[in-house]
Amino acid sequence: MSLVRLSPQVQRMQVNSPYIDIYTNASTSPLRAQPSEQHLNPTLPHAHPEPKRWENSGDWGARHINDKAPFNLWDKKNRAYRLPKGNELGWLRHTFGDGQVGSSGWYLWIETANPPQPVPLTVGCMPVLFIGLGEEHSEPIPKCPYPNPRIPDPCPGLQWPVLTFPSREHNTALLTALRPMADVREILYMPNWIIIELEYEDGRLYEARSLPGTVAGRTTLYHHAEAPFYKSMKNMTRARRVDPAQHSPMSLAPMPQDRQNYLRQSSHLSPGCRLECGFGIPGSHGEGINAATSAGVKLRRFDGQEALTVSHHGSLISQEVYHPSADEDKIGDVIDARPELDIALVELTPTASEKFTNTCYFQAETPRMLLESSEMKQGSWSEVDAMSSGLITLLAYGRRFMKPKRPAGHPEIEFREWQAFAVDAMFGAVNNSICEGMCGAPIVQCDTGGVGGFFHLSDGLTCITAHLDDLVAEGWKLA
Repeated sequence: MSLVRLSPQVQRMQVNSPYIDIYTNASTSPLRAQPSEQHLNPTLPHAHPEPKRWENSGDWGARHINDKAPFNLWDKKNRAYRLPKGNELGWLRHTFGDGQVGSSGWYLWIETANPPQPVPLTVGCMPVLFIGLGEEHSEPIPKCPYPNPRIPDPCPGLQWPVLTFPSREHNTALLTALRPMADVREILYMPNWIIIELEYEDGRLYEARSLPGTVAGRTTLYHHAEAPFYKSMKNMTRARRVDPAQHSPMSLAPMPQDRQNYLRQSSHLSPGCRLECGFGIPGSHGEGINAATSAGVKLRRFDGQEALTVSHHGSLISQEVYHPSADEDKIGDVIDARPELDIALVELTPTASEKFTNTCYFQAETPRMLLESSEMKQGSWSEVDAMSSGLITLLAYGRRFMKPKRPAGHPEIEFREWQAFAVDAMFGAVNNSICEGMCGAPIVQCDTGGVGGFFHLSDGLTCITAHLDDLVAEGWKLA
């Protein structure tokens, strides 16, 4: 079930730029207007059912609804993309103009002065970014001169299929093999290479070309700096095209947000609604993006306890949770904090508990279950529909393992206990400020409805989200 937001300003963010607008003038737009009575009564059927937005969205080679290319660039047998050639390249020139076309191996970037309307998220089943003519584009990679292809692979027998995620066991074996030659603080598994982050200021020095350039059969790069590598993964195209102030009424902060009260104006509360933590102070309404985040999902544990997930860092100023603002309706209290997952669990008031439903998530795929990391595939597509962004699409392309911090003098945690995170590329009208309000919203797989995590760290291009294995192991499921 999908419902239109009561706030039109958030939806207008989706048509902010012709380079990222996947909705304008689409006869089968997932954001087409729906009757207000459908929103007020979510049990009413749609007069026109939503079209299927994806084909095979659970793996590489998916085709987006706006992808009209008469060819397929995905080689399913060999699990590899290829570059367009011959008539295919001619079709690209005819359709998008004579700008440059490039590929990183897992996505296309296309220069054009006239991006198609609506914009596809794939071309020939390959993920695609559209950029302006002459606009700089490059995939961020580490600059350390440490890798040396002549140094033997420390674990040549360790293999997993190309363009897939390694398991926790693979990661443990790889880090164990690297331990004699490098002190690793975290590792990123990307589609075509591995990025290893080394401990900084630990007294170890590394000479140029002193570390293996191939590990587990994969090209390996190194990052050695105080700041983690993900902070260098800045938005290179999309965020510069977003000007939220153009879409906001003068009476509010310069950022569109869905500030509607769904307890009073609708029949339900749902994932993606606006929340604030505070003390119900009169006049607090509208005081900045950082005060508000998005609702997660309602969970039920094996013993019958129920709780709503919210952003942990958005609930630090108070244990009281309100919707949509701290001067309106209190919906519950934080009863448990999981900072390692950036979520907190909220015991809902009886009214809020009765009205909260997971069965609709605005325009995003409906949440149906919690996923463990082993159930998440590289190349799969997911959706988020947060109170500050509307519908955003994500592509799972990386996995991050990070050493947990330990107090001085305590033994380090074993490799198999390192924290695991999903790394997703973001497609849609987002920038850093919009992402603040997206925190806490569930990331839902398009093919299964599985919740793989809750929106957390982001730079407007990539988001990094903790896996939910611990929650699943504790017996939590969607209520």
